[in-house]
Amino acid sequence: MVDRVVAEAVRAANFFGLTADRAERYGESVRQTFPLALEAMRETQPLVRERKLHDLATSVRAVSEAHHIPRIIERGLVGIAFGAARGPVLDRAMRSGFAHEDLEHELRAFREALEAKLASLG
Repeated sequence: MVDRVVAEAVRAANFFGLTADRAERYGESVRQTFPLALEAMRETQPLVRERKLHDLATSVRAVSEAHHIPRIIERGLVGIAFGAARGPVLDRAMRSGFAHEDLEHELRAFREALEAKLASLG
């Protein structure tokens, strides 16, 4: 999944100077946000989840800024990451007995909440 996001970042932002070496470092930085994302997704307490979403958005923004990824590209890469994660998440959930529609709704709501947090960071 990260490799797909990085490949898209290279294609979309190569004119911003994202070389293969920098893309590898970017990919490692993206991977480091995954534990925060999973913690926020699993959180059931609304206030705690809100804080974890803010922490995740701050982390995503820090990665983008550290790698000079423009916000418009960042937004697209977040969408690509969710698209790439969707299949494995839904497959695993269905094997675990979760309703596909419920999980689809939850994943969409989480994505929208993260995008809103990123937008609020300016």
